[in-house]
Amino acid sequence: MKQPPRPRRSRFSSAPEASSTPEVSSESSQGFVAPEEAPGEGSSSDTVASSPEASVSDRPAPSLAQASSVEEKKEAERAARRKRNRELRRARREASAQSPSSGELLNRPLGQSDAAAILGSSDESATADLNERRRERTHAHRRLLLTRVASACGAVIVVCALVWGVFFSPLFALDMSKVSIEGLGDDTTTQNEVRAAIEPFASVPLPRLKTSAIDEQIAKVRLVREVNVQRSWPRGLTVQIRPRQAILAVKDGSSWALVDDQGVTVSSASTAPEGMAPTTLPDGDQRAQAAADVAAIWTAMGDDLRSNITMITHDGQTISMTLTNSRTLNWGVAKDNELKAKVAAVLISQRQARNYDVSSPVHPVTS
Repeated sequence: MKQPPRPRRSRFSSAPEASSTPEVSSESSQGFVAPEEAPGEGSSSDTVASSPEASVSDRPAPSLAQASSVEEKKEAERAARRKRNRELRRARREASAQSPSSGELLNRPLGQSDAAAILGSSDESATADLNERRRERTHAHRRLLLTRVASACGAVIVVCALVWGVFFSPLFALDMSKVSIEGLGDDTTTQNEVRAAIEPFASVPLPRLKTSAIDEQIAKVRLVREVNVQRSWPRGLTVQIRPRQAILAVKDGSSWALVDDQGVTVSSASTAPEGMAPTTLPDGDQRAQAAADVAAIWTAMGDDLRSNITMITHDGQTISMTLTNSRTLNWGVAKDNELKAKVAAVLISQRQARNYDVSSPVHPVTS
């Protein structure tokens, strides 16, 4: 049913007016009789109502019964609208509380409220997007931190394993069966002494092994003059030895001690070997230096001069020699040995004398 428009209120009267006669249906106009038109005053009430110049007071007033019926209908319509609005608001609240899924909403035509329920408002979407990015960034930072921590822990574990494997594990421990000794030839006695000096270092990993300490222990072996120890990876050693060589024959009672140029006795013999200088050395701290002086003088001499010498005596300061036929040669200190050797050879071959003095080789003296 078409609802009639609200009646307009006059500025001069508080009573409501009927909008017009044509707009009121026959059912709502029972007991109402339209006034007769005066002849010659116009066509109808529609003309009077539509004329803008007509006065409000000139409009026909409805009857009391008609006015009561119209007011009741309008009041009923307003009540119905209020009830409908309340029902719509309640339905929206229930729909919002139930939060239907997007699948249920898509089963029917979407309205603005349904679209907002599915997609959310623009503010809600922006907030959700920002929160999602923050969560992603937080997760990324956590993953990066965990990755770095894991990498650091892995590196520490690897380094610890390497340190243990290299410096403490038996992987690089010294094996005595892999020790090679060079320079001693067939001298098994000295070789055994060298191995005994290395034995305390067995099973020590090579990276922790101090070769200088091994050198000191091997140098205590009597016949070892010089030693050089090198690691032979993964578990061995290479020991290069320069053995002592006897160059002097020192009278020792009824036998001869064969001595090197440091005064160390290498071996002994019943007679002085040929080619060795027969020598008498002082005892104590001067023995090593005296042996070195005599060895240097013997090396500077030629074979002719050596064949005339029967004994070289070093008293710790000067050197004198006994020649064949009970002659003597005063050498002085171990200095200018090559020049003294040449001058002495010339004097002995050209002059017959019992005493020769080459302590000052530029001014030799014979007597």
